[in-house]
Amino acid sequence: MTKRNPLTRICSLLAVAVAVCTAPLSSAWAVTVRGTVKMPDASRSTRLYSGYWRLENGNVPVQTAGGAKAETVVVLENVKGAKSPSARTITITLGGLDARPRLVVAGPGSVIELKNTGNVRHDLSTPETPEVMHLETLKPGDTRRQKFDAIGTYVIRDSEYPHIMISVLILGTQYFSAVDDKGAFSIANVPDGPCNLKVWARGKWVTDQQIDTSSLGKEELTIKVASPRELLKAEQEAKASE
Repeated sequence: MTKRNPLTRICSLLAVAVAVCTAPLSSAWAVTVRGTVKMPDASRSTRLYSGYWRLENGNVPVQTAGGAKAETVVVLENVKGAKSPSARTITITLGGLDARPRLVVAGPGSVIELKNTGNVRHDLSTPETPEVMHLETLKPGDTRRQKFDAIGTYVIRDSEYPHIMISVLILGTQYFSAVDDKGAFSIANVPDGPCNLKVWARGKWVTDQQIDTSSLGKEELTIKVASPRELLKAEQEAKASE
């Protein structure tokens, strides 16, 4: 009978122990952050605007189906180990006096390609950050390409048709999720620890709160977005208490 070297057996046991301890770490410390964003009652309609634009060749209905949820995304910031999404080219079509999609999320260096498939011209820019995208006319059939190098939030607006608003989010984190038609979201493989949960809707951040993913477990979050009237009331109450 062949005797086994005790030192070899000890080394083998240590190797197995290390493998057992390290193998599950990548999944044991990651969670799925899920929940629902509750929008104000006025934002729940599937149509943002109603009415008609009067043009030289007649009246054109304002077509902005999808409601505010089509322009809402949940973002987790300050997550340890987070990285920017890859740069990519995203095409946005403008036709029927609407933009599709009206919200894009990407990484630094991404290019937004704007295609005018309609019959009217559009005067587009990012008025809050004019140095990024200056005012320029996009004629029917033309295409304009704009690169976004820096992390930040940008809103492309049409000076002639103010209801056209395209949100461009250039993020420094891969942890984000659009909401579905019921306001639900799910962000997988989020490392344990504190982070900031932010909601972007209709061209601005509407809520920002700190959460700790290590204590969530299977809990589903409910994020209530206050209406402009509720925000105004809260500001008045805060001033009154000073």
